[in-house]
Amino acid sequence: MTVLFLMSTAVALASCAKVTKREMPVKPENDKAAVERLISQYIETINLCDTALVNRIWSHDTKVSFIGPSGYYSTYQEIRDSLVVGIFGTWFTKRDLRKDELKVHVNDSTAWSEFTWIFDATRIDGTAHHTKGRETQIFEKGVDGEWRLVHIHYSGIR
Repeated sequence: MTVLFLMSTAVALASCAKVTKREMPVKPENDKAAVERLISQYIETINLCDTALVNRIWSHDTKVSFIGPSGYYSTYQEIRDSLVVGIFGTWFTKRDLRKDELKVHVNDSTAWSEFTWIFDATRIDGTAHHTKGRETQIFEKGVDGEWRLVHIHYSGIR
């Protein structure tokens, strides 16, 4: 009888603890704002070739990928070394990537965005480079509550 009483008390206390522990729900607009900041940081990684920022905004999971006219990159390291440093950092001396028509959608721990962009740059030989494109980005919210990029797909607009 004593064992049954102790077990009942433990279950009751445990259920009370769950009830009294209130977690503040994350508002969808907070997630949307966080994803929008992440997109701005992504643009900064291209404009500044900032590998420390690349490290913070991209997931290091094996499922990341980047698809664009320059190729397919399937790891965080390839995105950082071959794309951000290898292409943007060595082909151009000045970079100015700008976004337009941003749409962000959030669904629990997954988010995606779509936008158009303009990229003006100066090649290493001093000539001007101008392209326009359309981009989709996919994000995941980690167990730490932080959003990270997991996929980008873009194509040029003629």
